[in-house]
Amino acid sequence: MKHSWILALALAVSACSPQVYSLYLDVRQPSNSGLTLSGKDISIVYMDGSNQVDSLFDRQVASSLARQLEEDYFDGREKVGIYRIPSTDTVSLEKMHSLVMETEGDVVFLLHSRLGEPTLEVNQPVKQASSPDSAYVCPAQVPVSLKLNVYDSMGEDKVRDYSGSSVLRTLVYNNGMLTEDGLKALSLRSMDAQAETVGARVSSRFLSNWITEGFSFYYFQPDASDLWVEALVDAMEGRFSAAVDRWSQLVKSGSAVKRSCACYNIAQAFYILGDYRLSARWLSEAEKLEDVSLAMALKKRLAAHLEK
Repeated sequence: MKHSWILALALAVSACSPQVYSLYLDVRQPSNSGLTLSGKDISIVYMDGSNQVDSLFDRQVASSLARQLEEDYFDGREKVGIYRIPSTDTVSLEKMHSLVMETEGDVVFLLHSRLGEPTLEVNQPVKQASSPDSAYVCPAQVPVSLKLNVYDSMGEDKVRDYSGSSVLRTLVYNNGMLTEDGLKALSLRSMDAQAETVGARVSSRFLSNWITEGFSFYYFQPDASDLWVEALVDAMEGRFSAAVDRWSQLVKSGSAVKRSCACYNIAQAFYILGDYRLSARWLSEAEKLEDVSLAMALKKRLAAHLEK
């Protein structure tokens, strides 16, 4: 969930009655691929074959893809594992099952690319070269084809296949004495920045979409305890686990109305955190204590997830 929101406060007539505080949050939605990756362990596997140039490029693409996914799903923390396997021309469902076991990832990305024959342009001298080895520069175009297989062990039991091709441009700095074959070989070894770009392009299909939704919480004017207000401050600042801890204390005392409202707030927080089953259990507890007017909206949201 992105930490951006607009706050709206609706006050009730009586301070003894529950009041409603509404947050508008950017809520994570499935990616354009249709996959929901939030809350899942992700592994990226690349193929390591006899062509070391292709293998190195795959490793760099995998690293770029991992960084993009970590930025989106793990707040930039290094949580996506990168692995390698021997190159193979066939990918089966059984193979993806085994990779799930080996990498302990809920979702496994398996990628393999091939770099084609480079096309060279004119090798030209560089003005004010920093060293003899970079006195010349030769623009080159390198075709690349990439295959990506994705398996979500917590979703539909099938392998998703993606493929694409492109022509990448690179600049080959040299001493002006290399042969054409030497320039081509050097161009294939100088694809770091292009691998970063390819990884970013691949990731775009799997990054989250976001929509803005409103979420309402109950609170009461402070009396003997400021926990209601403190919990709302936690929620406002995105600390929903901390807010749940405060509301949990309020479940243990007070009138049935207050305990019911605290249960509802916990249910709403767990929904935002993505734990839909726990949210449903707390909502049920709220309704056992008292009729909760906001419960129906949360029930509808939960049904959309729990029926999948």
